[in-house]
Amino acid sequence: MKKLSIITPCYNEEVNVEICAQELKKVMSESLSNYEYEHIFADNASTDSTLMKLRQLAAEDKNIKVISNSRNVGPFRNMWNAMKSATGDAIVPLLPADLQDPPTVIPELVKNWEDGFLVTYGVRANREESLVMRMARGLYYRIIRKFAAAVIPLNSGEFLLADKKVIDSILEVDDQYPYIRGLIAQTGVKSASVPYTWVKRERGKSKNNFIALIDQAI
Repeated sequence: MKKLSIITPCYNEEVNVEICAQELKKVMSESLSNYEYEHIFADNASTDSTLMKLRQLAAEDKNIKVISNSRNVGPFRNMWNAMKSATGDAIVPLLPADLQDPPTVIPELVKNWEDGFLVTYGVRANREESLVMRMARGLYYRIIRKFAAAVIPLNSGEFLLADKKVIDSILEVDDQYPYIRGLIAQTGVKSASVPYTWVKRERGKSKNNFIALIDQAI
């Protein structure tokens, strides 16, 4: 059986990690039952009960693995570290704990992979957020596309699926603050896109404040 690695980076997501694990398990059992999988939670030095809950989940489910950072290394390096530990034939670098990028999209990403696309980007065709934020993000994506050396689909992030050999190739780059979607795009491999709706957060508060978003954008 082929194996999928799905990564969930998290920081102070005690209200979401259990539901995230359950929702992915449901998708895997109902739509992708012919695949093995590992759900890698990368905890970014949470200060709440996130890590304790993750350890409980891992003790109860062999598909769940936990990486615990000794300090908060930022969202991109957190994903990067988890990608180094992934053992699947294909990897999803980001399934957010708050499920704003829905796990129900993953079967569509897998289908494209089986059809020969080494990378399939999830494209946020619709966003359940304020008009101001939609406009700001739209402007940012267009600026990146204008100046990037590689073609990065508009409104795409790290919610994507890439073949393991693509991930292995970018992990050879020595980058202290890796721009993962950009590095994947630079490989120039055959890719596809799947549109979906980026849903609003239902539980807890986002840890990405305005300053953090600016830092990530830069």
